[in-house]
Amino acid sequence: MRIILVLFFQGFLFIGLTQGKSKFEIPNFGKHDTIVHHVGYSVSYNHKFKQANWVAYQLTALETVKVVDRQNKFKADPLIYETNLAIDYLKSGYDRGHLAPSADMTYSESSMLESFYYSNMSPQAPLFNRNIWNDLEELTRTWAKEYDSLYIVVGPILGDNLSVIGPHKVAVPKFYYKIILDNQKSKEKCIAFLMKNEDSNLALKSFVVTIDEIELLTGIDFFPKLDASLGKSLESKKCVECWTWGK
Repeated sequence: MRIILVLFFQGFLFIGLTQGKSKFEIPNFGKHDTIVHHVGYSVSYNHKFKQANWVAYQLTALETVKVVDRQNKFKADPLIYETNLAIDYLKSGYDRGHLAPSADMTYSESSMLESFYYSNMSPQAPLFNRNIWNDLEELTRTWAKEYDSLYIVVGPILGDNLSVIGPHKVAVPKFYYKIILDNQKSKEKCIAFLMKNEDSNLALKSFVVTIDEIELLTGIDFFPKLDASLGKSLESKKCVECWTWGK
């Protein structure tokens, strides 16, 4: 049975599930952030920009086994006080781009349905969402199968002077990031991607940056529970050769 927990503490709103969250899964957050835990992912929601600061989740090899089909039932997140944003995306020219992809959530009915909450959406250029971003999502699932379990944090780069869509002024990010941690004992490694919200023919390796670079852009500490010395080493390095890339 799922237990929903709501806590108010010094202005910080926490809503979520009491079970199943690894200490490595959740990035650092401020006391005024809205943090929600769903079955398949956790989200730090930004009411100003009408989307997530980050979405974080663990993806295991077992969870890549498809149990349910994709269900295009977009709707407001019932755990976040926010107007339904469907009208903002309508005829905007942008896709409702998943942060935690629905294809990572095929292991249960609940995780699939929750992946279509608007708290997990961000306005993405169609050719970006359907091409290079999709390629990265597919590669991430391949790595989850190969390395057994990954911790993933994904989100937009938010800030001032972004264009907006719709009556609720949903911000359109210029860049997105995805950060992946393989926390196998004595084999720990990280990789981070920073990608412009546009189509590209470049190889995915071209978008690899250090985690430190993304933390500088966002102000977010993505893996605060890592051992300090290990975290410093992993987050400062750009180790493309640490990962398999196929053909």
